[in-house]
Amino acid sequence: MYYHAIKEPSTVLYRTKEEAQKLLFALHAKLTKQNVTILDYLLEPQKCQLLLQAEEKIILPTFTLKPIAKEKLLWYFSSLGSKGKTYPYSGLHECYFLSTCFCELGKVSVEPLPYPLKEVLAVKNGRAE
Repeated sequence: MYYHAIKEPSTVLYRTKEEAQKLLFALHAKLTKQNVTILDYLLEPQKCQLLLQAEEKIILPTFTLKPIAKEKLLWYFSSLGSKGKTYPYSGLHECYFLSTCFCELGKVSVEPLPYPLKEVLAVKNGRAE
């Protein structure tokens, strides 16, 4: 199953690069323990969005989780690409610049992306400003 997870707190999620990376590492570790794969993400100071894949129910109490049909995944990939590849806390940036690996976008993994990477990048770049 696929999920779109959103966290929009009333306070900022991070103020520094170190805080952003700490948040992403913690999320990655928590989800990995649940056998959840982060397909893509976009972390902004007041909003965190994750595109997730899981076989079982996900427990992520501070996030709103919405199930996604496979047919809608490309739209979600494109929406998470809206900041462009220059935005450092996104799967698109990670894919292009080989930064810290928090998501599977463009990586070799046991479970391949549900669409070819070329198609995912086309929709992400088409939406990116």
